[in-house]
Amino acid sequence: MADRDKTKIPLGPAALTGNAAFAMNVGLLFLRLALGATFIYHGWLLTMGVHGFAEHLATMPAILPKIAWAYLAAYGQLIGGISVTLGLLARLGTLPLIVSMLVAIVTVHAPNGFDIRHGGYEYNINLIAIALMILLAGPGLISADAFLFRRGLWARGPQPLS
Repeated sequence: MADRDKTKIPLGPAALTGNAAFAMNVGLLFLRLALGATFIYHGWLLTMGVHGFAEHLATMPAILPKIAWAYLAAYGQLIGGISVTLGLLARLGTLPLIVSMLVAIVTVHAPNGFDIRHGGYEYNINLIAIALMILLAGPGLISADAFLFRRGLWARGPQPLS
């Protein structure tokens, strides 16, 4: 039993080798491309009509003017989508995407229930789940991070403090 405690068994993405590692990295690439394209598209649309979008934000707290909330949402989705698509600081890029979807659920979709056919939050939950996957697993080895930081800035796992 003591021997088993001393043996370090790698867990998570670091434990994968060969075809499994390749499949995981290709899967992360497809998730990033789908999520990024979705948010680039919607972020671009919001930036083109940001003043009209601001009028729909009447329920936001008065900490900032409605137009400021509109710009935060629009450019958060656009820049976050680009970041996720390229895999460049993708974990950081998922944060505005998750926040904007949570705000959309609370302010728009929650009263309509879960079902997307009735304007519910079903789609938003799926986008949040994909963003959380990228946030937790990282962008994978087929990413700008992997190219710039030789295997990805976060793919190495937690680093010791000393």
